[in-house]
Order: sequence, then C-alpha cells, then structure tokens
Amino acid sequence: MLKLNLVLALMLFSAILQGASPQPIAAKTKVIKPVAWYEEQARAWEQEMANQKSSPASWMNYYMASRYALRPEELLSHIADDMRAAVPGSFELLCVQAWQETDRAKALQLLDKAYALRPDNVATYAALFLENEFYGREETRKAFSQKLFSSGQVSQSLLHYSYNVLMSVEKDAVLFTEADHITLPIMVLQDVLQVRPDVKVFSLDLLLEPAYRNRKFNTLGLQWSDGTIGALPPVEQKKRLCATLPGQNKTVKFYYTLTLGQENIAAIKNQLYVVGLASQLSTERLDNLAIIKENLENRFLLDYLTVNFDGEGESAAGKVLQTNYLVPMLLLHEHYQKTGDIKHAQYWEGLVVKLAAESGKEALVNNFLAGKTDETTPFVPYALNLKKIEEDFKFVKDNVYAADAEVTNADYNNFLGYLQDNKRTEIYEKAQFDLSQYQEPALSFMKSYIVRLTPSKKKKYFTNHPAINVSYQGALAYCDWLTEQYNNAPGRKYQKVKFRLPSVNEWQVAAASLRNAKSWVLDENMVEVKIFEPGHDISKKYETKTVSMADKDILYPWFRYYNMRNSPLNSRGCSLGNFRYPDQLKPCPGTKATTADGFWLMGPVKSYFPNDIGLYDVVGNVAEMTNEEGRACGGSWNHPPEESTIKSINLYQGPGDDIGFRVFMEVLTK
Repeated sequence: MLKLNLVLALMLFSAILQGASPQPIAAKTKVIKPVAWYEEQARAWEQEMANQKSSPASWMNYYMASRYALRPEELLSHIADDMRAAVPGSFELLCVQAWQETDRAKALQLLDKAYALRPDNVATYAALFLENEFYGREETRKAFSQKLFSSGQVSQSLLHYSYNVLMSVEKDAVLFTEADHITLPIMVLQDVLQVRPDVKVFSLDLLLEPAYRNRKFNTLGLQWSDGTIGALPPVEQKKRLCATLPGQNKTVKFYYTLTLGQENIAAIKNQLYVVGLASQLSTERLDNLAIIKENLENRFLLDYLTVNFDGEGESAAGKVLQTNYLVPMLLLHEHYQKTGDIKHAQYWEGLVVKLAAESGKEALVNNFLAGKTDETTPFVPYALNLKKIEEDFKFVKDNVYAADAEVTNADYNNFLGYLQDNKRTEIYEKAQFDLSQYQEPALSFMKSYIVRLTPSKKKKYFTNHPAINVSYQGALAYCDWLTEQYNNAPGRKYQKVKFRLPSVNEWQVAAASLRNAKSWVLDENMVEVKIFEPGHDISKKYETKTVSMADKDILYPWFRYYNMRNSPLNSRGCSLGNFRYPDQLKPCPGTKATTADGFWLMGPVKSYFPNDIGLYDVVGNVAEMTNEEGRACGGSWNHPPEESTIKSINLYQGPGDDIGFRVFMEVLTK
C-alpha cells in the first residue's frame, strides 16, 4: 500500500512569535517557497522545540517544514515518534500519524478522528477530500471541496491559474495532473463552481493505486489492460499510464498539465503540443498556435496577472506557477511579430516582460525578445529531477559543490535530445559526439557506445558509462543548459546557481575530499590520517597524525588510510580504480574479472568506492576536463596509475575516448 498522499496543505496555528522566531508553514496550495527556505525553517523549528515540546502546533510546524524540505523519511518518522511522546492524543499528532501511515484505511480512520476532534480546523480538509475521491464517495468529497474553497486555503491566484488549465482542454477530454497542490484546486473548481466538469481529471498519484485506477477507468468507460504495471516502481507506472492509456483509447483526447514531471512524458514528448497551460497529445501535426490564440485571447482569465486584486505576495502558489504562461505567450508574441501585427505583439511582449520580472527570468526573456538567442523558438523547460540533482552534488568548500559522478551517456543524450527536439541547431552541432577520429572497427563500437537507448533489467547498454568524445565547447554548453534549466525550475532548493567546469585547484580539493579545507591550493592544507599496523589496509589498531597535502607520497583519494596513500592496489592485489595496468598484472583474486581492474576500457560510473565527501571515480575511468581547455585531471583507463592521481594533470587536444567531465555547481543565491 502506498503511503497516504496527504496534500501538503495543513494549516498551522502557531502563535505569532517575536524577533527571529521561526515562521508558520502555510499550505502549498497557498504559498510555495524554495526548498532551502523550508530547510532553514525546519532547523529553526527544531531549535524552537527545545522550549516548546508541549506545543502541538510547534510540532506540526516542525514536521511540515521538514517534509517540505524533502528531509529523509526516516527523520520524519522520528519526528512523529517524538511527537507521540510529547503531545499524545492531540489533533496535530493525528494528522501527522495519518501522513506517516502506509495503510490507507488506517490513515482514513486517523483523519476522521482528527476531524471529529476539531471539525473547524482546516488541516484535515485537503486530505479528507483526496481520501473520499480515492474511495469514490462523491458527495462527501464535494462537501470537503466546499470547505476548502471557503477556508481560504487555496490562493486566489492558484484558482485563476487552475481555471485557465481547465480552459486549455477541449470538451470531455482527459487531463493528467501530478502533485496534490496542482490536482486539488482544479477539482475544487469543478465541484464548487462547476467549471468544466466535463474534463476528466486523472491524478497520477492516485492512479498508482489499483483499486482507484480500475474503478476510475471502468466508470468512465476507458479501456485499460496492463497486467504488469503493478510490479513497476511508481515513477515507471506513471510513465506507462501517460504513454499507453491514450493508445488504448484513441477516440479520447488526452492532455497533460505543464507542471507534470518531464520523466512521465518522455516516451510521448514528440507528440505533445503546448496549447496553453497544458499540452495536447496528437499523433498528427497540430496547429497549436491557433489553439493558443483562441485560449489566451478568448477563454482564459488573465486580468489577475496584471492587477493584484487580492494583494498576494510573490510566494503565493498561483504566482509561483505563472512562469508556465511564458512559453505560450512568447509563441503568440512571435506570431504577431512575424505577421506585422505590432499592436498585439507589443501587448503580449508587455505581459511576458512583467511575468518574467516577477519570476526572476528577466535576462532569459529579454535575450529572447532582443533576438540574442541562437534559436527560433523560446525557452522550453526540461523537467529536471531536482531532488536527485540536489542530492548528487556534494559540498566541497565555500559555495562550491561537485557532482558525485562524471556526466553519463544518459545525461548527455538527454541534453542532445532536448537540443534536437527544440531545434537548437547551432548548439547541437558544437555539442554532438565527435567520432571523426575513428575508423572501423572502433567506429562501430563508438557508435554503439553513444547511441541513445532505454536500459532494461537484462541489458544496461552504455547509458551509465561516462560521456566521452565530447568537445570542451560541448561540455560548456551542457553546463550552460543545466544552469538555465535549474534556475527556471519551480521548487528548486537554491534561488540561483551556476553549473560549470572546475578550476584545477577546485578539482584537486574536491578529489582529495578535504571537508574543512583552509585553502583552495591543495598543498597548503593539512589533514589527519590513520596509520595502521604493518601489512593491514585497515585494522582496529591505528595511530593518527596530521600531514601536509604537499607530501609527495599522497597520490590517491584513499590517502587517509596512510599505508595506501601511494598505492593503486589494496593488500589483496585488487585495483581501487580503473587504470591502465601492465598485461601481466593478474585480476583481483576471487573475482570473475579478466583484467586487473575489471574493465578493458571505460567502466560504468560509480564502479568503485567514493571518496570521503561522496565523489566517485575521481581518479581513473576517464580524465575530467577543467575550465582550462586542454587540461584535465585524474587520469583514466588509458593512463597508468602514476598518471591517474589526485595531483595529475592530463593534457588533451580534443575529444577522446579517455576524456569526460564532471560538473561543479556554484551557489550564487541561496
């Protein structure tokens, strides 16, 4: 049973505190803040709990801030356990217990108990709305729709936005949604104001439940046959639903909200056309510009974008989402500009500039309007996996972070695919893989190495291998693209970052995993190491001492085990990285490997242990480009171990099979 998908919409009742006290956490249907803000609030509420352990509202704020900050599930469970001991029987505890409960029936009992305890508290309304939708209790669901609508827990700007989402869809069509704060206001409008009740709203989150999915499809007369979907992880189930349901119901029109995760629609993205605040699926060429024109000019309510009738702040949920208007509006502006209708072109340009200024995207939009982009199409978002990106980048020093692995074929092919799909020809030509140096049979192998394929359980292909045969300019273009996409992604942890190649100094400090580096010059740092008994890589008995990183014997990232500081092999004779060894060196004892390090050429990323800050393959596998063209670090499968150290600088003249890159992230604005 999937965990109860409570909407992050629990209204909190903490008292107004003084000074630098933590702030109450509002529902995401009302306010949306960056993840970093929620993390700061979680820490603040954690400190507050030292003096407020008997306050249920403070516990609720602490829990909600932690959940919005995407803290680990284990930590959320600990909060719930501590809360049970501190405020037993409280309304707030019942809500949190329902959130944590994996059995929907038990979770609903907890919600009903909480509602009976405090029926006027809005914290249960959204969850009870969703649970009654799940169980098919239409009248009860509508009752909670009315309660939500009247409670003020859905921002007016979000209601306007949701209205325009519904108006993007033609009669009797299916609309796929994701995330409760997107789904809920759309259905509330249908229930309370009878706005487009003909639209069939399908929450991908609810459709993960077989009982709900089968009842929903049967009630609406939709065909569905996929007996294997239940064995797939949730993300794969969502992909399957988005891609296969339309194929089994070809007389039904299908739409997808622009807020839908890009991974859900990857298989059908070439058949999707933006028509407003949703994309329409069509296997034939669709004149989406005509539909955009009709929707934006005749069907949408847009006054709220120019006049703040309700005095909402910039973090109001609907205002955070209004960046999704930019693509259809820019397309409409471009249409009028090309047809010589200056009056209408200026109107849409003015609105686009206003929205861009309010959402921090002035530079991007201004460059497009000024004709400074290389493309004939406007910025199109690529839905990044923000959680994965933010987890994968490890702190190095100051405001600099490093990716835990080299950029893979899958990563780079996603980038190239985006360029092709959006006709960014100039960038694509300089970024595409360069195989010009190869002849058969090496050419055929390299073609198979870079081809874009979907891995399966039985066949992984080379998707998780490092991207090679990439030019320095291609690596820079990838970093620029990632920067543009991240800084325009809603819900990101940091307000503004720059993804880039590292300097040699930055790379070396990261490779050495110096947690408290005093200097960006590696040799100027001191570090504590462990000296074990002779003949032991690791043992219970050891001495510690502080050494200088200028020590010429310190060569590899495992130098803290000082006995091994200058050895690429452990005491068993097993290689600790993917290097070029003499042919006579035997494979690691007890393995099925046929080479000393287990690979003839490049190996998949993360094949060996990470360094102390979590970076994999900083030495060996492929040398990693720095921000100085022609200079890479760390050596590769094609370099001997002595040229594959944390201090090695490897020269290169162009794309090659032993050169890749690792992205670094500089946080500019938290």
